[in-house]
Amino acid sequence: MSSFFRHLLAASAFAFGLITAANAAGPAVIRIGTPDQSVGGTPSGGIALTTLLDVRKALETEFEKDGIRIEWTFFKGAGPAVNEALANKQLDFVYLGDLAAIIGRAGGLETRLLVPTRGANAFLVATPDSGIEKLEDLKGKRLTVFKGTAYQLSLDRALARVGLAERDLQVVNLDWNAALAALSAKQLDADWAGVSVLTLREKGLARLVTSTKVLGRDSTFQAGFLGTQAFISAQPEITQRFVDVIVRHQHWISQAENLGEFFTVTAARSGVPLSLGQAEYEGDDLKFRFSPRIDEFVIEGLTASVAQAKELGLIRRSIDVKAWVEPRFADRAVETLGLAGFWPLYDRQGAPVAP
Repeated sequence: MSSFFRHLLAASAFAFGLITAANAAGPAVIRIGTPDQSVGGTPSGGIALTTLLDVRKALETEFEKDGIRIEWTFFKGAGPAVNEALANKQLDFVYLGDLAAIIGRAGGLETRLLVPTRGANAFLVATPDSGIEKLEDLKGKRLTVFKGTAYQLSLDRALARVGLAERDLQVVNLDWNAALAALSAKQLDADWAGVSVLTLREKGLARLVTSTKVLGRDSTFQAGFLGTQAFISAQPEITQRFVDVIVRHQHWISQAENLGEFFTVTAARSGVPLSLGQAEYEGDDLKFRFSPRIDEFVIEGLTASVAQAKELGLIRRSIDVKAWVEPRFADRAVETLGLAGFWPLYDRQGAPVAP
C-alpha cells in the first residue's frame, strides 16, 4: 500500500473516531417545546407534568454530568407554533395534545410518540346571561375554542353527543388568553378550553356548564412526549434516559399522597390558582391519567382522533398510529424502574385489563 493511501486511511479513521466520540458524548443541548399554559408572567405548562419537570430541574440534573444543557420553550401559539418549530428543526422533544401531534405527523413531521398521558379535561363555561345551561343550548351561540389544539377534537366529540357540529355554532378561533378576555367583555357567549377558563367562574364572569369529567373518558383527550426520529436514531441512549426521567415523575404523580405537593409546586410557577388544579385532577384515577404505557386505550383513541381529524378536514392524509407510536423506551423504563406491576394496561373504554 502506498504512503498516500496509508495516510488517507489514517485520516479517515481519525475523523470517524471523532464523529463516534461526539455521538457517544451526546448532544450539547436537548431542546424541548410545549404550549404555554400559564396565566402569570412566567411561561409554563400550567398545572402539569411539564411544569413539574421544569421546576424540579429533573432533566437538568440527569444530564448535567454529561455537560448537556436542557432548553425549555413554552409557546404562546400552542400546538401550531410547536409544530412550526419542529418543522424548522428547532426542537428535539415536544409535549403536545393529540390533535396538534396528529396534524404535525400527517403534515410530514418525523416524530414518534414516546410517552403518553391521558384523560385530560376540557371545560365549557358561559356568560351568566347567555342562556346556555347544557350542550344543546350552544346551537347558534358564539363559542370560542383554540383551533388546531386537542380542545377542538374534544369539542367536536362533545357536540356530536347532542347532534351538533361546529357549523351549528358561531365558532371563533382564539388563543386561551384572548378567549378569556373576550368572554370577560361579553363579546362571546361561551368558551371550551382547559381548566384555566374556570378563573372566570371564580370572578363571577362565567358559569361552568359542563366538562369532560362529567361527559366521560371518551370526551377527554390525550397528550404526550414525542421525539424527533432524527434525535432518537442518533441518540437512543440519551432518549432512554430522557424517558426514564419522565416515567419516574409520572410514577410520583400517580400516587395520591403526592398530589398536594404537585398542585403547590406547579401552581406557584404557572400562576394558575391552586383550586383549578384540584378541579382538573381531583376525583380522577391518577394511575390512569399518568400511565406511560402505550396500550389499547392510547392506540385506539389516537386512531379515532386521526379519523375524526380527517373527517373534519383538519388533515389531508391519514396516518398509521401503530407505526407512529414507539413503546420500547417507556416499556424499558417501566421495567428497569421496577414498576411493571404498578400501571395496568387499559382497554378502549379506559377500563383496566386483567393480567
